[in-house]
Amino acid sequence: MSSREPDVVIVGARIAGASLAIHLARAGVSVMLVDRAKFPSDTLSTHLIQVSGVRCMQKLGILDELASTGAPFLTAMRPIYDGISLDSVVRAHEDWPPGGISISRNLLDKFLVDVAEKEGVDVRLRTSLVGVRKDAAGRVNGVELKSAGTVEVVGTTLLVGADGRNSKVSDLVGARTYNVTENQRFVYWADYEGAVEEGPAAVHHYRSGPDLTLGFQSDSDRFTVMVSPGLEHFSAFKRRLPDSFDEAVDACVPLRPFLASAKRVSSLVGTAYVPGYFRESAGPGWALVGDSGHFKDPTVGQGISDALRQAERMSADLSAVDFRDVGAVDRAMRAWWKWRDRDATPMYWLAWDLAKAGDMDPLEREMLRCIAADDRVRQMFIDEVLSHRASPYAVLTPGLMLKAARSLSRDQKFPLPRVLGVVFKRIGMEIKRQYLMRRPKYAPLPKPTGGAAAARSGGEVWAGDLKQEEMS
Repeated sequence: MSSREPDVVIVGARIAGASLAIHLARAGVSVMLVDRAKFPSDTLSTHLIQVSGVRCMQKLGILDELASTGAPFLTAMRPIYDGISLDSVVRAHEDWPPGGISISRNLLDKFLVDVAEKEGVDVRLRTSLVGVRKDAAGRVNGVELKSAGTVEVVGTTLLVGADGRNSKVSDLVGARTYNVTENQRFVYWADYEGAVEEGPAAVHHYRSGPDLTLGFQSDSDRFTVMVSPGLEHFSAFKRRLPDSFDEAVDACVPLRPFLASAKRVSSLVGTAYVPGYFRESAGPGWALVGDSGHFKDPTVGQGISDALRQAERMSADLSAVDFRDVGAVDRAMRAWWKWRDRDATPMYWLAWDLAKAGDMDPLEREMLRCIAADDRVRQMFIDEVLSHRASPYAVLTPGLMLKAARSLSRDQKFPLPRVLGVVFKRIGMEIKRQYLMRRPKYAPLPKPTGGAAAARSGGEVWAGDLKQEEMS
């Protein structure tokens, strides 16, 4: 047993884990931060941070470091869905940063780890979690860590898993997944140099029929482009890389003016396996934060902001308890878990709706048309909802659905019985989603497409993760 027994051991030193460690250390909690990587180290990520996440970075004190990378603040959002323009600006909030931002994880994660060390966190890199210890009552009270071939046992009051989708902590404590969704799209992205954008830097989000494309300026004068075709095209798309990627980018007409003189300068990164899920995220002596406990479709770019916001809330809840009272610690984490689900569920379903493969549902399209026609509602939906500053249900109300249904019924292609059919289908879906909030459906994650998952030392990998396709 290690001579030092920190109040909290956090496994995973990337965004969720490092930011949690910083907050806790500043609150006087003793923290050990563990990661098997050495930073800087890249990871599968679109790098996009919504303004609510940048606000969290501002509180952590690294806003200047973000700006020093040359990444512009993304102060506009330009979604176009089937010709429906939802163009909006990011409104300035008092004391808030001016917009979102996109930063390479090589830079971002290193910034956070460095701050954690400065705050007195015991950072252990190139160190792997290999086991947990429990007391006679079954409560986690220690971890087994392996570094340079040596195993050390460290006692702790709370073990927090911030180790991503392939969470070792979740495996060791037996956390189950629930309300699982299978992704209907795959994603590939790359960076360009020489992109030209007039006016404010923006997040571009375009959907035309089944095609979905995103673009935004990043650090080091890069412009990141992500394409997300239907999953049924994955095998053929991957087989023809990089031509298939270039063709998909060129097919996005609204992006052409920005990329006319640009050159793709990075390898392609992609994945075909991004199922959505919630995991049980608190138990006796343990908790999960960030992607370890919850993951939603990546095309809405919410993951980094979610991790930052969740860590900030968890640290506030933990800072209010006495770590000598393990019951109080466990109760705080159960309460945090309930908050996390209330906070994340509405955006979870909206992300799935926006990223469904194929053509858009006619009622959903008409709801977007109604949103676009009202300046106030459009601004709230794009700036407040998609920036996770307001719940989707603040805009996607029953009144909006009925307004869209009335508008749809005036189209001769949609007689009243068909309109009623799509409305009742939508109502039924929402009732089911509300029910799942109270009675979660537990299920394992779906198997990767084509059985592509492979075993390797340390556990199972996710199909398609960090597959690098060399440019020709």
